[in-house]
Amino acid sequence: MVALHAATFWCAALIFLLRARHVWRNPQGRATWAATGVGALGLLTLGSVVPQRDLDALLGGTNVINLAQNLLAATAFWLMLRASTQDLPERPLLARPLSIVVMLAAFTVPFLFIQDRGGTVFTFLIDELHQTPTWLYGTIYMCVVGALAASTLVRGVLRSPGALVVFRVGLVLVLVASVDELLSMAADHFGLFDEPTRVVLRFLFDPPFYVGIVLIVAAMASLTMRRWSRDAEYVRHGRRLERIARRHGLRGRGRRGDPRVRAYDLVIAIRDAEVQGQTLSPAEAGQVRSAESVLARSLVG
Repeated sequence: MVALHAATFWCAALIFLLRARHVWRNPQGRATWAATGVGALGLLTLGSVVPQRDLDALLGGTNVINLAQNLLAATAFWLMLRASTQDLPERPLLARPLSIVVMLAAFTVPFLFIQDRGGTVFTFLIDELHQTPTWLYGTIYMCVVGALAASTLVRGVLRSPGALVVFRVGLVLVLVASVDELLSMAADHFGLFDEPTRVVLRFLFDPPFYVGIVLIVAAMASLTMRRWSRDAEYVRHGRRLERIARRHGLRGRGRRGDPRVRAYDLVIAIRDAEVQGQTLSPAEAGQVRSAESVLARSLVG
């Protein structure tokens, strides 16, 4: 699982860094971007890139890293819910800021009551499940993750149908893993089933959960690649339109930044000039029509 944890972290971190420039210009994408960054930090706490013991030492060396990991993961899922429901007339209850405060506090409080958390170990939660506060801490955390994933699955929307399918498959896997983990923790705490069965339940959590995370990140990555491809197309059309405008002594509104806005301004300037008597060559007219077609698709896609 170390390789899977590391791969998921690097994928999320790369997407976070590569999207930074776009998000600076487009505030609508900030929730998704933040979810990817916070999720990457959560994955970093697993110890596959930086030893978990070193990270926990910065927090006192008493397995607080486990709490930090779960706080970051829950926040990332909440940001994902926020991002995927931003176009709805009304956000679901769990997507509201007060909800995440309540959810984080709900599993942080039991963690504070765990007795003698000991030195840093990756199996901290399993080792201490005999304590009721530990069981409550883990159970409430997984309920939070499951509830956020379920709400995102039911209410969340992505503009790309293909990405939406991958996104939803990832959420379903996270839900399956959450249910398994709840059952596993109950079995360990209350002594249900025999030991081999409990071992299997513990093992069954990681594959669907982290594969689900990979799919969710992949869906976000596909949207990023799609956006970059479109931006490159807008830039190409913008350059052609600028050449046409210069040949006819025209200027757009001069807005810089978003290449789609720049191309749109130039199309408007050229069409206005046509109304006032300017004549385009057949090649120029074809280039303007092509740009208009691309811009029209962006309005519905």
